[in-house]
Amino acid sequence: MTIRATSVMLALALAILSVGRAADQPQWGQRHSRNMVSDETGLPETFDPATGRNIRWTAGLGSESWATPVVSGGRVLMGTNNDPPRDPRHKGDRGILLCLDEKTGELIWQLMVPKLGPSPYLDWPRGGIVSSPTVEGDRAYVVTNRGEVVCLDMAGMANGNDGPYTDEGAHMGLPNKGTGEATTVEVTAIDADIIWLFDVPSQAGTWPHDAAHASILLDGDILYLNTSNAVDETHRNIKRPDGPSLIALDKHTGRLLAKDAERIGPRIFHSTWSSPALGEVGGRRLIFFGGGDGVVYAFDALKEIPPEGKVLEFNRVWKFDCDPNAPKENVSQYLTNREVSPTNIKGMPVFHNNRVYVAAGGD
Repeated sequence: MTIRATSVMLALALAILSVGRAADQPQWGQRHSRNMVSDETGLPETFDPATGRNIRWTAGLGSESWATPVVSGGRVLMGTNNDPPRDPRHKGDRGILLCLDEKTGELIWQLMVPKLGPSPYLDWPRGGIVSSPTVEGDRAYVVTNRGEVVCLDMAGMANGNDGPYTDEGAHMGLPNKGTGEATTVEVTAIDADIIWLFDVPSQAGTWPHDAAHASILLDGDILYLNTSNAVDETHRNIKRPDGPSLIALDKHTGRLLAKDAERIGPRIFHSTWSSPALGEVGGRRLIFFGGGDGVVYAFDALKEIPPEGKVLEFNRVWKFDCDPNAPKENVSQYLTNREVSPTNIKGMPVFHNNRVYVAAGGD
């Protein structure tokens, strides 16, 4: 999970004193291992948003911001909500991804996404976009509050509407909270340019809960992400028990390439929170993934993109139960139990020097 910021200012605020740009942080966890280690030097030891000490700029966020910012190519990308609105075209609760100028904090473009609805448990009110983007060159990949994976042009609409996806106006006008008729919103230069879109719930067969929370792992031509498969609004049923917890997409087209076959669904206590990491062990590239059942899985990374129309199943290399004594069957019966419960994994596994580190526990 990421850190919640209820302040209306971007607390990151780029507290950098050097004249040039700092090193890019293009995804959550700079390296595939997701160990969060940065080589950046010369940073100030302290900063104070209230006085402006050691702050280059600040930028307004929404009333809640659960995402982590990433920085790449002179841009800062940050998920938030639409409270208060920055654009008079879009009133009410929405998910927002801001693209800001790294030097000034000024808005370059924003991705505006209506709420999923109709149940608040599908897309929690004022939660906004909680997933952190992943950037490579002129493309950004992020999971929206509707559970869609979108590939975005880092230039936004400033250089035109690049296809194959060209329905941004209709996408921005989708019914909010499942009420009212869909409309089409006029597309402007400050809107995001969606290159392709993959709807995880409908195309992968999953069911989100509270929020879609996935930091996409980019490896070559392949995107790996957790699906946020979860309980329904009663907290007692898994709506899509056969839905995958981990999937892989083609970064160029958004085509589904692979999914896990572990059938984790019936053992999910709340949701699938953890995002994947990658490491190489003895020349073998492995994807490490924390399941909503409290088990860490290691899968072989895909060696190549499969032929059109074929969806692979990940090859499991090993798994480790972080809490073998926790309840494993009929887990929903422990919903209100404050002493005993199943275990799940919320944070990403971290790989370093042939070791995998993971935090696990009750919900």
